Amino acid sequence: MADLIKILESFNRKERFFLISHALSGRQDEPKFTLSENFRQELGKAVGLEEKGIKIPACAFAAMDYHLDWVAASLAKWESVKAGKVDDSVFPNSGQEVVEGNQEDIDLLVAFDCEGKHRLIFVEAKAYGSWGNKQLKSKVARLERIFGADGGKCDGVVPHFSLMSPNSPQKLSVQWLKWMLGGNCKPHHLKMSLPPKNERRIVERYAKDDRKASAEGDHFHIRSL
Repeated sequence: MADLIKILESFNRKERFFLISHALSGRQDEPKFTLSENFRQELGKAVGLEEKGIKIPACAFAAMDYHLDWVAASLAKWESVKAGKVDDSVFPNSGQEVVEGNQEDIDLLVAFDCEGKHRLIFVEAKAYGSWGNKQLKSKVARLERIFGADGGKCDGVVPHFSLMSPNSPQKLSVQWLKWMLGGNCKPHHLKMSLPPKNERRIVERYAKDDRKASAEGDHFHIRSL
């Protein structure tokens, strides 16, 4: 079977990936992110893999800010290689466009092989504030064009999706795809742990005379969240 994971890796070319990989591993010859055992267990449970007896392996491919264009291109290249067309580099993009030529991305992509199938887990994270429906609707629409409403468009590939935030979102008006939903008909969710608010600070431009934040202020203000 053609190796989809290797193709996904070949698109993962952001500077921050090489920087952080080198900084954490001390190696330049084999750049990669290694997920902790605890996170792999939490993520597997969040997207329903644990109940199926599937464990995310330590060798799973992981990438941050991974472009959805790269996902679509990887799948097209993978299908081409499987068909024996190793040298193909130009692909049709008519009808429902899957490659849009923009930087729309997913916060974390985790991919691994299991029982003859490629599992791709997409994690969209929000540490502060709330998600915008417009942004999420756009990503869901892109993922539907790539994988289909039921997730079965790409033979041999099983997609999974999870939101990640300190609290489960309550007011989203997004038409989620079937494969994104948990047993409660809500999107899979993984809890994000943050330090206490009084240990996190923000800095903002500040109008001292008006004693308030201001984009034109000639001071800056440091405050705790």
